[in-house]
Amino acid sequence: MEHIQRLRLLFKDLLAMPYYKNCAAASGAVHNIASHEQAVEILLQQHSFTKWAPGTAKPNSETIWKWLNITYENMGKEAPVLNNNTMPDYSYLAQPCGTHDSPDFIIKTTGNIIIGIECKSADGYSPMYNSGGIKQNLIYLFCSNKSNATTMFCGKDVCSVDQQQLINELIEKQRILEGEYNGKLKQIDIHQRGISYYTRPMIQQSGGNKYTNYFTHPERGQCEENVYTYLETIVEKNI
Repeated sequence: MEHIQRLRLLFKDLLAMPYYKNCAAASGAVHNIASHEQAVEILLQQHSFTKWAPGTAKPNSETIWKWLNITYENMGKEAPVLNNNTMPDYSYLAQPCGTHDSPDFIIKTTGNIIIGIECKSADGYSPMYNSGGIKQNLIYLFCSNKSNATTMFCGKDVCSVDQQQLINELIEKQRILEGEYNGKLKQIDIHQRGISYYTRPMIQQSGGNKYTNYFTHPERGQCEENVYTYLETIVEKNI
């Protein structure tokens, strides 16, 4: 099927990318591309995905995630549920939920098929995830300065639903404790400076190189292959 073949070619090129910083700064290789996101955007355009400029009709974050979730959930259904998205075929939208929330891109091939891509970059061999967590239905592109290479994986292959639920529970408990202690700080604010404390949740990996190195991990190859299988299933179940 044409859609599957075009997606496979796109992600094959994304997987072959060198290191780029995840911000507007100098990259890790000798080229003039400022950031990881820009490098991905250039490849999207080279593969005939057009930048979507919806203007005032730009969908909000809730709508974006509704589209992504319907596409993902259709993988387990006999007949696809329509997500009624307004994106043109073979288009992409950068930072659809803003600059601080995932994903970095959504891309559409045709009809129901909306795919989320999140760009990760680090000096070392494992990425850091913020309070948004690791999304089951996103495809992550992670490049490392030390390896000057990229690997890719689906969120569902790195963090289980149960693990993410436990992390969410911990964050909620921290917020409650944070509110309690900020109330106490306010009561003793003798200098009237409004001193308060904010917990910034960050998700990382630990346990040594065996667990944390995304480039030597025994499941790296399978995770990369799972991305192609994931794309094929999404296309087959949403057309």
